[in-house]
Amino acid sequence: MEGKNRRKPTDSFFKTSQIRYPVTAIVWIRRSLREHDNTALVKASEEHEEVIPFYVVDDNYFETAELGYPRVKFWQDSLKELKNDLNSKEGKDLVVRKGKPLEQLEKIIEETGADAVYHNRDYTPYSRERDEKVSEELDVPVNTFKDIVMFEKKEILTNSGTPYKVYSYYKKKWFDRDKRRPQEVEEYTTPDLNSDEIPSLQQLGFEKPEDMEVWDGGRENGLERIEDFKDKIWNYNENRDYAWKDDTSKLSPHLKFGTVSIREVFWESERIKARNPNDDTSGIETWQEELAWRDYYMQILWNYPHEVNEPFMDKYRDNEPDWDSKEEEPEKWKRWVEGKTGYPFVDAGMRQLKKTGFMHNRLRMVVTNFSCKDLWLDWRDVHDYFSKMFVDAEIAAMVGGIQWSYSIGTDAQPYFRVFNPTSQAERYDPDGKYIRKWVPELEDVPDEHIHEPWKMNKLQQQDCGVEIGEDYPEPIVDHDEKRKESVERFEKLEED
Repeated sequence: MEGKNRRKPTDSFFKTSQIRYPVTAIVWIRRSLREHDNTALVKASEEHEEVIPFYVVDDNYFETAELGYPRVKFWQDSLKELKNDLNSKEGKDLVVRKGKPLEQLEKIIEETGADAVYHNRDYTPYSRERDEKVSEELDVPVNTFKDIVMFEKKEILTNSGTPYKVYSYYKKKWFDRDKRRPQEVEEYTTPDLNSDEIPSLQQLGFEKPEDMEVWDGGRENGLERIEDFKDKIWNYNENRDYAWKDDTSKLSPHLKFGTVSIREVFWESERIKARNPNDDTSGIETWQEELAWRDYYMQILWNYPHEVNEPFMDKYRDNEPDWDSKEEEPEKWKRWVEGKTGYPFVDAGMRQLKKTGFMHNRLRMVVTNFSCKDLWLDWRDVHDYFSKMFVDAEIAAMVGGIQWSYSIGTDAQPYFRVFNPTSQAERYDPDGKYIRKWVPELEDVPDEHIHEPWKMNKLQQQDCGVEIGEDYPEPIVDHDEKRKESVERFEKLEED
């Protein structure tokens, strides 16, 4: 099998018998930073006695992607832990090289005489272009697998054979489909090869922001998250929207980097359900819907990749609202980013993000809706900022969620539905516990004013030690006026 014309399957692996071949296989690991239930690694170990788990610290990606410290730190933690885990097992290793993926794959194939490359599929525009080039250029079969989602591409289609654009219909088929269980790898050995050091964050150009509370990555932390969530999952449907309760799973960065697999978390939730079959399982099912949402956005990204740079809806792609860029409105942008809009619930969310690289999901909707309907900020600037800041930044879900709030995306919030940041706070943080945690200057503001501190008179401000306009800002806009203005802008676009 020599030259460019050798057979190179792309969506399956070549398994002609149960015989395992002594020739070497390379498993190019990207996002699935674990050994257990890593589909490409499982399939390669079924076929080959000698397997090289291989990771390329991608120069292309670090030069072009919108990256921030929280996400890169989580990635590095997870990569280090995977290498240490494999090193602790006799005859195994993770070979790390730094450079351009195609070049590094060609080099290791030449070094080892490897007969095949295996990898799990990804769905972002950059990943698709990179992987297509690798498949075309390598002189060995490249075998790819579904791993980071339960269902992908065009696996779930409408009855007329088109990709779904409405989640509720997609969800029904998602739940009805059989779902594969986690798989163990077969025994394999890794040849002794030179491996680059995993670069430090400083070498990659990242410095920890002052006073930032960063997340630790790695599979052990992911498994701990699953364990910690087992009791909370029963009431997930009731508690998930209340930021002060902090009862969400926080598994999103672990799914992003694959320290745990979607199959592991789904089937663990099914085991919890099975242990108590007579109990109300609506909390578990509501949480499982989050996995379905994740798959839904992934298939949207695959089938409609234009959404990364343009509105998903055709009518707004051809006639897009005239958003304000951060260059055009630097002061407005700065106040939103720094959590100084004068709306405590919005500011608490933005400060949590800046401090931790994470934000409660209810707040993600509130602050993004505010950035659109109240401030009219360009959604692309919002996406770039979130991509840098969120530890769990996932392009499919991030674009999908932002465009949902901006009323320009798939299955989007109607333009006339505008979140009121005050009523959202009163409903989901009624006693102001979340606000006081992240906006400490409002700590002593009484409950009756915590959501609208600008309504306190001078004496009340003195009593709680916060002067509005000095210690905490006046509202950046009048929400009622901006809500009306936003609806009118969209209505005008509808008429054009």
